[in-house]
Amino acid sequence: MNILKVIEVSKYWGGNRALENITFSMNCNILGIFGPNGAGKTTLLNIIAGIYSPTKGEIYYREKNITKLKPWIRVQLGISKTFQVVRPFRTMTVEENILLFSKIRDNSNVDEIIKITGLEDFRYRFPDQLPFGHLKKLEIAKVLATNPEILLLDEPFGGLNNEEIKDLLELFVKLRKNGKRLVIIEHRISSLLEIAEDVLFLDRGKKVFEGPVKKFLENEDIKEYYFGGNNNA
Repeated sequence: MNILKVIEVSKYWGGNRALENITFSMNCNILGIFGPNGAGKTTLLNIIAGIYSPTKGEIYYREKNITKLKPWIRVQLGISKTFQVVRPFRTMTVEENILLFSKIRDNSNVDEIIKITGLEDFRYRFPDQLPFGHLKKLEIAKVLATNPEILLLDEPFGGLNNEEIKDLLELFVKLRKNGKRLVIIEHRISSLLEIAEDVLFLDRGKKVFEGPVKKFLENEDIKEYYFGGNNNA
């Protein structure tokens, strides 16, 4: 069974094409979605999350057509999304933020979420008292509190230094081991390729590549056109 299936999804904003006939299936634990600016990556993630409706096409989650379902219903089914810009409730502590989201779908183990995200020393602090890297972790912790099967992560490495990125990569591996599925949009391709199993590559709203990381790295057209003939993306 495909955990997630996108079938011929297109999105137009007036006369502008954001996505055109995107079809792919997710059968892995970590899917990396890559592409240059304007490729349609965030638009695709927002359509999967239900924030945008596709102009045409369908979305299936565990063989259920969720194309017309509201975002909050998708969260209750098991699909939750983070945002590029962190959105904590700034008048609530870290613990209170996570506790609030845990009530959306089956009360989650807040203590376990705080532990796995490395926020133990910050649980009673307010978001404005957190380093930026920990704000990113709080954004992920809020999503985890909804007890999702699929996490949609929109550029989680944005604004982070190498050490902070390493921490998030380790967190994603832990989540994978705990049975979570991750769909990750990221510009830092080399970092995400360390843990991704499959790749979806978009360019100007169209699918350029879909498949395992190994075949992605062996694709001469992609290496030459996007990476200058090497893998140091």
